[in-house]
Amino acid sequence: MIQTRGVELAACGQQARPGSFVIENVREGSCILLMSAVRSIIRMDNRLYYMQPFTFLLHPVALKQFCMETQGTTAYRYLLLRFSQEYSRAMEQGGLNMHEPHTIADPLAIEGIWKILISEWEQDSALSQESAGHALKLLLCLLRQSSDGTVSRAAEVPHYDKLTALRHEIYLHPEENWFIQDICDDIGISRPYFHKLYLAAFGTTCTQDVIASRIACAKRLLEETDQPIAVISQKCGFETDIYFMRQFKRHVGMTPTAYRRIYRQAVSKESL
Repeated sequence: MIQTRGVELAACGQQARPGSFVIENVREGSCILLMSAVRSIIRMDNRLYYMQPFTFLLHPVALKQFCMETQGTTAYRYLLLRFSQEYSRAMEQGGLNMHEPHTIADPLAIEGIWKILISEWEQDSALSQESAGHALKLLLCLLRQSSDGTVSRAAEVPHYDKLTALRHEIYLHPEENWFIQDICDDIGISRPYFHKLYLAAFGTTCTQDVIASRIACAKRLLEETDQPIAVISQKCGFETDIYFMRQFKRHVGMTPTAYRRIYRQAVSKESL
């Protein structure tokens, strides 16, 4: 178990297959924080949630054995948490209510913090536990700050279904040429109106999402392949290597080469 101010983390993980998932020995007063990457249907305590891509949900846990059931395509991450009364009040005052899906404005930042959290969670040292606590605290802060209202409110935005489908496609195919004017023509709205709607729906801009999706793709290729930087740049949809390296350093805090080296050094240490 990991403890940070006002929060306890008892379990965390991820699921990529539909079906039932059970968590045993749940403490009283716990809740599940669920982050969904795709459109999916999830049942918890006989209640159905229709999750949109890049949304998260807080759901209280009343039983010692908690079960989630998913239908169709699914990809979600979960945390089993307990909040202090003070922390719960602060979340409610900030508009982060239970039972309501919320949009994630910055999936790239959430992705980075999640990797740190899950990596440190699996370690057994006191330092790793401390690092995981900091990651958990930052993750919750990002979720609280990035969500600009619930999905139910965002769904009132005109063309919300089309915008949600567009956002999912952007993260699924970052290498595509996502020209704003072409998108506006397809939806049948003006550019200023499109920017206004996208920001209202997701708390971020379409351009920022395109860049974030390409950075996430680049990080994955840097971690999993030995492909040259120029090849990765092209595969992720960046116009030039220079622009890719500039954006990567701006968002990740280091060059692609340094990221690959540091990642592989960390993996090598874990395998020892």
